[in-house]
Amino acid sequence: MERALNSVSMTPLVLLVVVATGCPEEEQVTLEPPGPAVPGEMRTVEVTDDKIETGRALYTACVPCHGEERGGKVGQGPSLNSETFLAAASDDFLIRTITYGRPGTTMVAWGTTMEDSEIEALVAFLRSDGEVEPAELDESPLEGDVAAGEEIYGQICSACHGRTGAGYMETANGTGIGREAFLDSATNGYLRYVIKHGKSDTPMRGFAGDDPVAVANLDDDEIENVIAYLRDHAW
Repeated sequence: MERALNSVSMTPLVLLVVVATGCPEEEQVTLEPPGPAVPGEMRTVEVTDDKIETGRALYTACVPCHGEERGGKVGQGPSLNSETFLAAASDDFLIRTITYGRPGTTMVAWGTTMEDSEIEALVAFLRSDGEVEPAELDESPLEGDVAAGEEIYGQICSACHGRTGAGYMETANGTGIGREAFLDSATNGYLRYVIKHGKSDTPMRGFAGDDPVAVANLDDDEIENVIAYLRDHAW
């Protein structure tokens, strides 16, 4: 069943306005998100040629923030073509993000103007370049020391993501990771994987202790502490 607010699909006029003015304004209509994500099947959207072409046309609205090649734009929108990101991000993660947006950022709730089928087409388009296999995520219950995580976050993570995790609103080179909207859509498995392996082809390098080019060699317990801190201080 389509959401009631989605009765108006993405018209060429809407696309034209967005492309002409850049990233949509934050004051646009928002949707109430469904609450924290529950780990589930990583791939639920069938990728077909028709969906890819529909998604390609719809992606025109995303270009001002994420770039024509989906490589992102610093200060506006993150990369959407990073292989490690696409491996860790479930289809549900992508659908939730597109549908409900990220309040307080340039990522608006496209579910107010797009049908569910159109959002799925966008996901299919994002999956269309190469076959990135879904990562095996560790979705075990979170265990971590908030105070220890706060110390690590302040020493390492805040330089890019900001003191409060606001990302571009506080710094010039890191995405927002402190908002409840992001943390509710990201499972613990997603966060563990991205912190360990980074986001390929972006400034976000991995933090795994055995990675020779890691930003910092964090062990599993230290990564767990950072996630515990983020969850505890979500805003």
